[in-house]
Amino acid sequence: MKRELKKLAGELAAYIRTVDEDTYMPPVTGNQLPVTSNQSQVASYQLPVTSNQLPVASRRPPGDGAEMAALIEEMKQCRKCLLGNSRLNAVFGVGNTAAKVVFVGEGPGFDEDHRGEPFVGRSGALLDKILDTVLGLKRSDVYIANIVKCHPMVNPENPEARGNDRPPTPEEISACRPYLDKQLSFIKPKCIVTLGSVATRVLLGVTQGISLARGKWYDYPVELFGPGHPIKVLPTYHPAALLRNPNLKRDTWEDMKMLKAFIEK
Repeated sequence: MKRELKKLAGELAAYIRTVDEDTYMPPVTGNQLPVTSNQSQVASYQLPVTSNQLPVASRRPPGDGAEMAALIEEMKQCRKCLLGNSRLNAVFGVGNTAAKVVFVGEGPGFDEDHRGEPFVGRSGALLDKILDTVLGLKRSDVYIANIVKCHPMVNPENPEARGNDRPPTPEEISACRPYLDKQLSFIKPKCIVTLGSVATRVLLGVTQGISLARGKWYDYPVELFGPGHPIKVLPTYHPAALLRNPNLKRDTWEDMKMLKAFIEK
């Protein structure tokens, strides 16, 4: 196992070194992501979780096409928060609507806002590499989504500017959260992988950062399918954190090996 992890970690390190230097983000120190004033808000945010937050999903076939399509149209018209007024494209999700695993990140960035698809920038390319190398899966085999569906921008009047990203506020997260839970109720995944601290704190209602939360399985605290049908949650680092700090790659590889063993049971 150690030899295999060392080989896989080497492959990831080699891949990260191929990223264009002119767009490479500066490294962070330690195991923590850089914190902005908005992130400090999100860090303490915990969504109230109750067993009756959503109605228990009926046992329809996974990924019911008509209901998912209706949800997409509803989201495209959404103006529950100000993000709906500044986005270029709503970013719903992508992948297999009958997937065993759903990857959930924080929110769309510049590339995602322009293309209307989650994880299509450098972080997305790295996520695709991890899926292929460790899990033997393609993007089309899993489902990928975000906590919020619209691009949170520092200056919403300038969506064409790169480096204009910010974390979503608690109010934006609260407004968008029902869309994610409805997605999950349609897909009926076996597990969720939360990518980064924000997604982990929001979905699990915990306060610790990702370096403490990762590497363990949790039960998703929202009852979507009724008693006896829990969804497991595995937190891991966001791909952007690996681009900033390649020292995190070994922990991520170990998390993905845990995921592989779980979905192959």
